[in-house]
Amino acid sequence: MVFWLAIYRNLLLAIKSRKAFTEQICKNQDTKVILTAEKTVIAKDIALAIYIVNKYILWKNVCRHQSWQAVYLLLQYQIPFDYFVGIEKNKYKKEGHSWVKVNGKFICGNCNEKNYFLV
Repeated sequence: MVFWLAIYRNLLLAIKSRKAFTEQICKNQDTKVILTAEKTVIAKDIALAIYIVNKYILWKNVCRHQSWQAVYLLLQYQIPFDYFVGIEKNKYKKEGHSWVKVNGKFICGNCNEKNYFLV
């Protein structure tokens, strides 16, 4: 399913749809959802699927695309998550990064959060 989501998001970008942006679909998150053991297992499966697809996909599946895929699937399974966007703390270049966490564990965009200013 993650492979098809990668294609779907690229199509949304091509037609300039607002749904192609993670910030837009995050608005649908139900903050009252409880994380259960079953949902934790599903979140781990989502993380693994994103990792595998990213490894074998023919085009570059950058962090913002992976975050979109993660958020889309986590919303489908009603799994509470945290979505982050940061700018790297580097005086020579400014580079953005996004990542998604469930219960403090990375789903995608694994990084050292101390190296980023949150946006």
